[in-house]
Amino acid sequence: MLIKWLLVMLSLGVAIACFAQDAQLPVKFDGQIRMRTEGDARDFDSGSDVNTFTLLRTRFGARIEPLPNAQAYIQLQDSRAFGMEPNTLASTNNLDLHQAYFEIKKLWDKSISLRVGRQEMVYGGQRLIGAVGWSNVGRSFDGVKLTFGKQANFDLFSMIITESNTPVPGPATPTTTAGRDNADYTFFGAYYKYRPSSGIKMDVYGLYESNLMDTDSGDNELTRFTLGSHANGTFSRNFKFESEFAVQLGDRRGQDVQAFMLTGSIGYAFQDKGKPSLSIGYDYLSGMDAGDTDYKAFDTIFATNHKFYGFMDYFVNVPVNTGGQGLRDFMIKAKVPFASKWNLNGHFHNFRAAQGREKDFGNELDLTLNYKYNSAATFVFGLSLFAPGDLMEQRFGNNDLGIWSYSMLALTF
Repeated sequence: MLIKWLLVMLSLGVAIACFAQDAQLPVKFDGQIRMRTEGDARDFDSGSDVNTFTLLRTRFGARIEPLPNAQAYIQLQDSRAFGMEPNTLASTNNLDLHQAYFEIKKLWDKSISLRVGRQEMVYGGQRLIGAVGWSNVGRSFDGVKLTFGKQANFDLFSMIITESNTPVPGPATPTTTAGRDNADYTFFGAYYKYRPSSGIKMDVYGLYESNLMDTDSGDNELTRFTLGSHANGTFSRNFKFESEFAVQLGDRRGQDVQAFMLTGSIGYAFQDKGKPSLSIGYDYLSGMDAGDTDYKAFDTIFATNHKFYGFMDYFVNVPVNTGGQGLRDFMIKAKVPFASKWNLNGHFHNFRAAQGREKDFGNELDLTLNYKYNSAATFVFGLSLFAPGDLMEQRFGNNDLGIWSYSMLALTF
C-alpha cells in the first residue's frame, strides 16, 4: 500500500508539474516522511509487557500560484503503523486529504486575505488551537478564515467540526435533506495579534463553540464562550516570558459553565556557545468538586497539549483525563546544547488536581536528545518516566513507575 501511495503522490506531482508548465503556473512542492518507534509501558504495571510499535506519517503538498495574490494548496497524508495490514499482500486505505484550500490576498486591493477549505490553524502557544504536529495524524479544520491587516493581524474564522446531516448520494435537494434537525458542532473565533515591539507579542481572542446535539435531558450539548489573552517575548538580553489567561462561560448539558485557565513561565538563555537555557512555569486549569452544580472544569478545546502537560500524554485530553478535577502543573525545563548538532532537553512536571479530596497525580521527567543531521534530516530520541500519585493509582489500578521511550527520524523537503 505504501508503494501504491507513493506512486499516487508521484503521479499527482508529475501531473501538476506538467499542467503548471503548460499553463506557466509557479508550483512549489513540499513534504515530510516521519517514522517513530515507541516503547510503551505507561500502565504503571511492571509485570505487563512493553508495547512496541512503529508509526509512519507521510505528507506531500503542492502550492500553486496562478496570480501573485492567489494561491491554492493541497496536502495529502498517509498515517499508519508498521504491520497494520493482516499480511504483506493486504492493502489498508489510509490516504487522506490533510489540507486543501485556496487563498486570496489583498482582497479588493485592501490588506485582507481570504482562506477557504481544509486548513491547519495555529494560534498563540497552541494552548487552545493547535495543529498537534506530534500526532501521527495531526489536526485540520474545515471552514473559512478572514485576515485583516499586516503587522497587527485580526482573524475571523468559522469552522465546521461535526456536520450532523450525513451526506446523501446524488444531488442534495430540499427533498433529500428535509426533516433533519440541526445538530452541527461549529467553532467561531476572533483573534487579534498585536506587536508593540520586535520582542513582544500580545494576542486577544474570543472563541465560541455551538454543539446543538440534544442530550438525554433535552439540553444542547454545548454553547460556550472562551475569552482570553496570550503574551510572550523577551526582555533585556537573556530573559523570555510567556503567559496566558482565559475564561469560559456558557452552558454545557444544562449546567452553567464557569471555568478559567492561568499560565505563566519565565526563562533565561545563557550566552555560552549554543545558548543553553533554563525556565520555570506554572499552569492552573480550574476543576470541579463532586458537589458542584456549575461546570467549572476548563476545557483546552483544540490544543496541542503534548507540548505542555508532559510528553507521556496522560493529560492530552483536558478535562477528561483529569476526571473534571482540573490541573495544576509546576514545571522546570532545561536545554543543553553540546557538540555542533546535538541538543539535550529535560522537563520535570509536578502534576496536581485543582479540586477534589485527592490531588496528587504524580511527577514526570521527560528527556529528549535531538540530532540535526542536515537541513532535511532530524533524529530525536526520548525517554520519559512517571512516578504516579494517588489519583493515577486510582485511575489505572497500578502504582509502578510508568516508562515510555521513542526514536524518531524525520526527513523534510
